[in-house]
Amino acid sequence: MSSDVVFNRVHPIGDTDTNALPVKAIGPAIGYYTQVLGFAVVKKDQNSAILKRDDVQIGLAVNGRDPEQASCYFAVSDLEALRRELDAKGIEPGDIDVQEHEGKKYRVFFAKEPYGVCFCFGQPATPK
Repeated sequence: MSSDVVFNRVHPIGDTDTNALPVKAIGPAIGYYTQVLGFAVVKKDQNSAILKRDDVQIGLAVNGRDPEQASCYFAVSDLEALRRELDAKGIEPGDIDVQEHEGKKYRVFFAKEPYGVCFCFGQPATPK
C-alpha cells in the first residue's frame, strides 16, 4: 500500500490484547491486515502472526476469543487520507467525529474488519 499515512501508536479498547487480536483463521486475517491496512508480516506460524506498520506492532492469534468483542485504537498522522484510502477499498469507514478521552479532544472514525475486530482511527483535534 503506497500511503503517506503514518500509524503512530496502538491502544487497546477494553480488555483487548493488541499483541493477540483474535482471528478465526490466520491466513485470511494476514491478507486483510497487509493488503488493506498496509501492515507487513514480521513473524508468523500456524496460529499467530506479528505485524508492523510504521511505529505500530500488533499480533494476531487464533486463540478462541471472539473477534466481535475486540477493539483497538490506532493513532495516525492523517485521518482524512486514511479514511479516503479505506473508503476506496470498500471498507465503508464511519464518519469522522470529535470525541473526548481523558480531557483531550480527538477526531476519530470507526471501521470494522470483515472478521469482526473493530478499529478506531484518530488524531488529536486541533483547536480552531
